[in-house]
Amino acid sequence: MPAFRQVGEKQLPQEVVFMAWSPKRDLIALANRAGEVLLHRLANFQRVWSLPPNENTGKEVTALAWRPDGKILAFGLTDTKRIILCDVEKPESLHSFSVDSSITYMHWMEVTEESSVLTSFYNAEDESNLLLPKLPALPKNEEKSDEIMKLLGDVRLNALVLGGSSGFIEIYAYGMFKIATVTGVYSLFL
Repeated sequence: MPAFRQVGEKQLPQEVVFMAWSPKRDLIALANRAGEVLLHRLANFQRVWSLPPNENTGKEVTALAWRPDGKILAFGLTDTKRIILCDVEKPESLHSFSVDSSITYMHWMEVTEESSVLTSFYNAEDESNLLLPKLPALPKNEEKSDEIMKLLGDVRLNALVLGGSSGFIEIYAYGMFKIATVTGVYSLFL
């Protein structure tokens, strides 16, 4: 088994309560006791940005998760029961939504054809034209479509999985569209 060695140490002004490494970049996201979400480069621990708590988001961060491509960070807040999706480039909320209970677990995963129950969906032919009328084309709004494409990310389906101590699991396609809720799930390790 390879040995680990400490290569550096950094003191921070607030206690860190959650952290998550980016799956694709040299970034680490931190949430501190004051409710601030911070993004740092790993190499020199340079701060990329910080997002202070406010009345629109909240201040009690309970979970962090990176989108699989590393371009969006999601975090859950227990005091406002909100999920915030934040751009890796700047400390702005791209999208947020409310949940019914506090979040204690968050994981963002890519759904691949090999590991998916959706294999038959991927392999199916589009036969919607047999049952549904053809939809009219939507008007082009370049600014909005760029914003939506940033949120959707790659064409591959990804799912944000949320869980709470009240015994629920929710799954959001692309981190925005609720596709499933499971209730009555309780851990044996509580």
